[in-house]
Parts: sequence; C-alpha cells; structure tokens
Amino acid sequence: MVEKPDYVLNFVRPANTEIKYIRGHWYLYERSNVYDPRLGRSRKKSGKILGSITEQGLVPSRARRECVNPVLNDVVEVGAVNYIYQRTEWMRSRLQKYFPDLWEHIYAASVIRAIYDCRFRRLQLHYEDSILSYLYPGLSFMPNAVTEFLNTLGRMRGAIRSYMQEMVAEHERFLLFDGHRLLSASNTVDNAEYGYDSKMRYKPQINLLYMFTLGGDIGYPVYYKQYLGSTLDVSAFSDMLKESTVYADNCTVIADKGFASDDDFSLLEECGLNYVIPLKRGNRFVKGHVPASPFGYEEAFSFNGRGIHSLTLPKEGLNIHLFLDTDLLAQEIADITKRTEKKNSAMELKKEREIARRNKGKGRLTDEELESLEPITIQEAYADKEEMGTITLKTNRTDLNAFQVYSIYKQRQAIEQFFKTYGDTMSYEASYMRNNYTEEAWLFLNHLSTIIGVNAIEEIASIGESKNISYKDLAQTLIKIKAGKMDGKWVVYPIKKSVQRLCEKMQFNPNDLTALKL
Repeated sequence: MVEKPDYVLNFVRPANTEIKYIRGHWYLYERSNVYDPRLGRSRKKSGKILGSITEQGLVPSRARRECVNPVLNDVVEVGAVNYIYQRTEWMRSRLQKYFPDLWEHIYAASVIRAIYDCRFRRLQLHYEDSILSYLYPGLSFMPNAVTEFLNTLGRMRGAIRSYMQEMVAEHERFLLFDGHRLLSASNTVDNAEYGYDSKMRYKPQINLLYMFTLGGDIGYPVYYKQYLGSTLDVSAFSDMLKESTVYADNCTVIADKGFASDDDFSLLEECGLNYVIPLKRGNRFVKGHVPASPFGYEEAFSFNGRGIHSLTLPKEGLNIHLFLDTDLLAQEIADITKRTEKKNSAMELKKEREIARRNKGKGRLTDEELESLEPITIQEAYADKEEMGTITLKTNRTDLNAFQVYSIYKQRQAIEQFFKTYGDTMSYEASYMRNNYTEEAWLFLNHLSTIIGVNAIEEIASIGESKNISYKDLAQTLIKIKAGKMDGKWVVYPIKKSVQRLCEKMQFNPNDLTALKL
C-alpha cells in the first residue's frame, strides 16, 4: 500500500468524497452509498473526479474549472435563506460598498455559517443545496478556493475597519466595551499566546475586544479588533477608540467584578475612559454604609418589574451606587434558609446517631465535637450577610443618576448574551486558522454571522417567545422549507403545520419569494 505524503494526510476531505491514488498521483473523487439488493446492504459508489491533490492544495479538474458550480440542484433550501435575506438588505449594500469584488462570497459564506455551522469544508455542499447557488451563481467554496478567499479577505483589514466604522457612526448612543478570549490551535498566528481563559484552560489564545452600542435592552455589536492574548483590556480599549474614530466622552466601559482592581481603575483614568464597574461585596466603599432595611435607602424605582432601592455615596470625581434588588434579596434569604435547615437537620441526625452509639458504649465523637452539634440560629445564619441582595457599582459618570447607572450596567446581560451566542450557539470559541490573514477573515465572517444570529434572537424576544424558541430551533425549522422550479418559476413546496406555525409567529411568509428577485 502506498504511503500517503504529508500534504495528502493534512488535506481536509469534504463530505461525500474519497481520495484515490492512480499512477503516481492523488485525486479527489465524489463518493456516495447505494443500496445493493444482492448484498442486502449499502455499498460505496465512486462518482466524478473533482481534481488532483497537490502540495499547493486541490487543483480542480478541467470540467470543474470550466464550470465552478457544475451541478445546480432542482430542489433547494429556501426558508432560512429567504428569512435572513429579507432582514439583511443593509448588510448586502454595505458589503457591496466596501468589498465590491468579494461581497457575494462574503455574504453567502456568512449566511451559510449562520444557518448551519462554522466549518469551511462544508460550505460548498450547503451552497449547492441552497437557493444561494441561484442568487449568486458561480461561487466556489472548494478547499483551495476557500483558502484563497480567506487570505484575500484577511488582507483587507482597511475595508473591514471602514465597514465597521460606518456602523459606529450610525449610532449616536454612547458605547461600551468588553473583551473575550478565543482559543487558537495554531502556532503561526502572531496574536495567539499561552494563558488561562475564564475556564482555566491553559492554551494559546487571542484577546478579542468588542464595542457595542446601547439602547433599550439591546447591546448591539458594531466593532471588533483582535490583540495579543496578554494585552490588557484597558490598553486595548484606548487603542480601539482611536481606530474606530470614536470620542472617549461617548464611551463607557462596562466590565465584570474581576476587572475592578485599583490598577485597572488607574489605567482607565489615565486613558480618559468612562466606566461603570461592579465591586465585590464587602468592599471598603460600602462597609458600614449598608442600610439595615429597604427604608434606609434614598430612592426606589422599578426595573423590569423588580423593585430596586438605591443609595449614592459621592466620592472625589466618582460615585459609588449601592442598589438593593428586593427580588434578589428574597431569593438569597430563601437560599440561606434552605441551606441552614439542611445543615441543622444533618447535625441533628449526626447528634442522634452519636448518642445512640454512646448508649451502646461505641461513641465516636469527643465531648467537644458533640457539643458543637448545635443548631444554627437565624442570627448566626445572617451574621455576615448584611449585603444580601445588593449590587455596588463604581462609576466616574457623575452626570448620571442612580437609575441611569443601573440601566447601563444591566446592558451587560445583553453583552453576555452576545458572547454566549458567539461561543455556544455559533461555535466560534476556538480558531483553527493557520495564519494572521485567515484569522482576520475568520473573525470578520464570525462577526457578520453572529450579527445575523443576534438579530434573530432579538426578534424572537420581541414577540415574547424566548423561552419557547431558540435560534437553533428557528434555523433548523426554516431549513426544512424547500423550493423547486416549475415551468421556469420557483415554487415553495408544501410545509408542515408546525413549520407554518413558527413562520406565523415570526411574521414570515415562506411562500413569498419576491425579495429574492429570482
């Protein structure tokens, strides 16, 4: 058997294909499984040749070169593409403006990755099975073509920057920043450095910083930039401000409690950045100032149906806002009560068993240990819990009142939802790109696909269906909608009632293909 060279071993074989060795050369062929009645099972069936595998990658066969997309299916997926297409006209026009020669590739790849998954090796298969192959005919997502596409796009950081700067300029609301660590499996990406991420994984990673606009309950992603994994977030904040052409006065940093060190605050001040950052409980600013009851706070307001009490402690050049969330207080009281009862029950049972053993002359505990098995009183359970139900926020935005500061901080939930969508829903938490250019292209395509996903999630939330419909539910349901050509016209095939009900909830007419302009 001929030993495969490294370039063949490392070749990413697309689904439904096989590699053959013929007369000293390596080739890629189509492969399918067909049922053989004589064998009583399926057997492999080789198809057309796709190209030869060389050290430079896949070289398409003559037939493939003459027709990049030789097979257009008569029946294609149309539901998910049509849904996204109707809601992303702004994205297409902006891509066409900044990437006139590449925008169709960018848009098609972003839509496919938003619907299915992030693996580039499957782009061609999904493209051929989608109405996108008719909307944008002639595109190729074969392995060598994808490599060229990513390298080309990755070298266009200037166009990527201009694309995002326009998004920033559209929003007059002030902005916020947050960072996220992405794992990298490559040793050839300059920004990847070994370090610990939030899950304590010691692996190469890059520091991905994002800028978001604020409005209502929405934290919308508008700008990103990657940095060395060891780059401090504060230093990156300042650099991104300059690149995105945003004034520092219009920006506010919202971070988590792990960011609230004295050094972090000093750097923020030196960079002239505004901030709203939570402090850990027991911090020196509120120690001795926590009211004994809700009546000791200065103000009260309602936020998303929850009663919030506030107390502002002015300091030089900043404010410390102490908030009491009555719902959170009730939850924490219930939790402490439950844990105290459980602990008391365990101690009582342990005491009874020890007494029973002592009556038989088989005691295991000392007298001191037995005496310590006394129930915990309410006073003892709450002895060091004076800050139950509270949140402390430190900010140099002294122009904002307590309600405004609290509302801004709660935007962080939207940011966390974005990164959850980015990492979990879209599976963009780890990179396998091999150089800086493909890494940049990967990040930009992730950015576009995640925006598509975030928009869909927000639309689901706007109709009150967040608990019943996830983004994956939506995508997996809509891809069941197929269309075919009849007498030269596209016709959507009948769909199930469950799919129709979902479409009605989303106010989406799957039979209306006018937006596609086929």
